[in-house]
Amino acid sequence: MHPRYWSFYSWVLDDFWAADLPRNRASFVGFYRPREAIFSMACHVCDAPEHATVAGNVNGSRRISAKVNDPDFDPQFDYIKEPLGGYGLYYRSAMELTGSLVVASPANGFPVDAPTPIGRALAEAFRSAVAGTEVARRLAENKVSEPVPREALVEFARRGCLCQLRAAEAHDLPLLRDLFLHSGTPAEVASRGETLRMLLDLSTCRQAVELSQDDFRQLIYFRQLDGSDYVPRLELVDVARRWRVYQGREYFAYVFNRLLRWVSRRGLAATDGGLTVLPKAELWALVDDAVDGSSQGDDLRLDLPAVDARTRASSLLEGLLAEVDASPDADGIWPRTEALDEHALYTACREYDEDDGRTMVALLAMVLLLRERFGLPSRALEYAKEQVLVAEGGSLRIGMARFMHQLNQRMLRAPTLGELARWLIEDFVIVQHERVATAKLPDDTYRVRRIGDAVRFFAQESPAVFNDSRFRALSTTVHELGWVSTFNESDRELTESGQRLLVDGDLPGRALADASAPFGEPDPESA
Repeated sequence: MHPRYWSFYSWVLDDFWAADLPRNRASFVGFYRPREAIFSMACHVCDAPEHATVAGNVNGSRRISAKVNDPDFDPQFDYIKEPLGGYGLYYRSAMELTGSLVVASPANGFPVDAPTPIGRALAEAFRSAVAGTEVARRLAENKVSEPVPREALVEFARRGCLCQLRAAEAHDLPLLRDLFLHSGTPAEVASRGETLRMLLDLSTCRQAVELSQDDFRQLIYFRQLDGSDYVPRLELVDVARRWRVYQGREYFAYVFNRLLRWVSRRGLAATDGGLTVLPKAELWALVDDAVDGSSQGDDLRLDLPAVDARTRASSLLEGLLAEVDASPDADGIWPRTEALDEHALYTACREYDEDDGRTMVALLAMVLLLRERFGLPSRALEYAKEQVLVAEGGSLRIGMARFMHQLNQRMLRAPTLGELARWLIEDFVIVQHERVATAKLPDDTYRVRRIGDAVRFFAQESPAVFNDSRFRALSTTVHELGWVSTFNESDRELTESGQRLLVDGDLPGRALADASAPFGEPDPESA
């Protein structure tokens, strides 16, 4: 997520509505694509020193990057599959939420998306930033059929590249800062502002070294990494807790996705690639045999207790809690246990990626630790403000709250690890997968399916990965808005305006209103 795309896309929309062109989608696509292709190429050949800090892809980079050394560039190059490029794929909805544009629909009468006064102000600011460049002149004259020399693209990039937003104090930077802090519904503005401030707060932790997405996940979850603690500012405690729950849900979802991967791959191996069905009794025997052999070898490099399928789940939990301190509350620092906590278990399962008893026990251990953090009845009040997040589920997703309630009841029966694994696999892996796969019909996405007292397996990949944490988008946003140096390098520090935002909670917000005042609301009938 690069903030300057708001300015660039607004500029394209504003120029389209100012041009004498038919007001329809085909016309807009033909106008839009060569402009984004040129912009993408310019960002790829940018030679400004700030460009080294650009994180994340420039839209169209998969195809554009192969042409960076060409002496010129054809604006008609098919740079991306999506007709409306990065705008249609990533930014259109976000720009609408911040009041930058009106999305075309029969209900509002707009045949093509149009910039609002906010969008027009952003467009004018970007136009002033790139004024006088050869590329800006060509686009103003709609010369998009002729090759653009590389030197013209470099000239344009030095003014308009994504990396140059930090230097655009006289152009679109003040407007975009105002937009990200104040545009949208009150709930959106509050949530976005808290999250951006949390990123700035977090940036002060481990400043001497770069901060990766994996580091971010651990810091927001445990609040501790490599001897450094993250203690949120008092007014950011709630948002930090919310992000802790987000990451907790990622560990939670990973368990079930990895169990599906385990079951489907072992099932395929046991049925000649799915040619036969596997009786459930044989599947459970396969699971038990795997857990029985879990103490052999240390390939996962974990300090898991020695167990077998007959070991009580409570005994595994007791061994875990002897090493992992899960007692701190929802707002405390959760001390690390590098060879046994949730991230260690996740990392071992991801890197080892074998479907054996050690992986199965590691996944069961993760479930039990998550229960200690989020699922015990005594934890309910600690997460009172996050109950919606904890309860989210429905028919196509396993909700943490419902699952933890059932797990608490099951733990009262003193299940063995074999019994716990069977319950997880049948009730929350196979049944849930069938619901999801059925909802996707007629597309065939089944990996496993019950047939009476047997199970059939299908040769389809079962990925087990985290969802995007949004760290890249958020860290890019606070960096490119000029509030903090890049997270990708060492010796990170807040800028003066970033420090003011973190400490004061906001920045003055008149820039966007003043800049948009001269522009009227868009009219679907305007020519």
